[in-house]
Amino acid sequence: MTSALLDLRNAVRPYLENLTAGDSAIVAVSGGADSLALAYALIKEAPELAITLVAVTIDHQLQEQSGAQAEKVKNQLKDIGLDCIIRKVNVDLKNGLEASARKARYEALQEVANEQRAVAVFLGHTRDDQAETVLLGLARGSGTRSLSGMAHHNGLYVRPLLEITRVQNENYCEEMKLQYWNDPHNENPDFSRVRVRNEALPVLEKSIGPGIAEALARSAHLLRDDADALDHWAKREE
Repeated sequence: MTSALLDLRNAVRPYLENLTAGDSAIVAVSGGADSLALAYALIKEAPELAITLVAVTIDHQLQEQSGAQAEKVKNQLKDIGLDCIIRKVNVDLKNGLEASARKARYEALQEVANEQRAVAVFLGHTRDDQAETVLLGLARGSGTRSLSGMAHHNGLYVRPLLEITRVQNENYCEEMKLQYWNDPHNENPDFSRVRVRNEALPVLEKSIGPGIAEALARSAHLLRDDADALDHWAKREE
């Protein structure tokens, strides 16, 4: 087993072990490197724990050939032994493309989870995504809870790769011969997250020094612990 696969399997296994034999879980797969790497690691670990795993790819119907891309994802997952459901959504753009697409995506994932009686939905967010989330929160002047970023486990949703980097996932996919897709929306500067990724973080790395993304993600973890402690103490005083 390669070190890359070991890292990913070690990342997902504790969250699968929190489930019960016979449970069903969903993994959301866009076709990008992060979600493909997550799906591959899960399919290696889930059978041993008697967890039924199903993939879901969301077709937002916002780009030409989006349906063909969804079929490519489904076929590639079939090749690694994972059934995949394609769910088409209609994105209402009244709240902006980025937020509206996210809303439609999560509603679709919830719908499929209900249909499959899934107890968990695995998402491929990485340490880089966490750093971007924290930096966006800082720019908005958010409070402690918002700056704590994304939780590893929040209700139905599980994010086991928050300590794994985007580069690690890309290298892993290349090593495993997984053909990942680069979504054009991930390079669209109209999106604030894309500007943070491609402009703000590189400038910070250049002017302050390397390790900014790791530091931001670590800050998120510390702030989440602080926010959880404050919530706990507040409940005790009620």
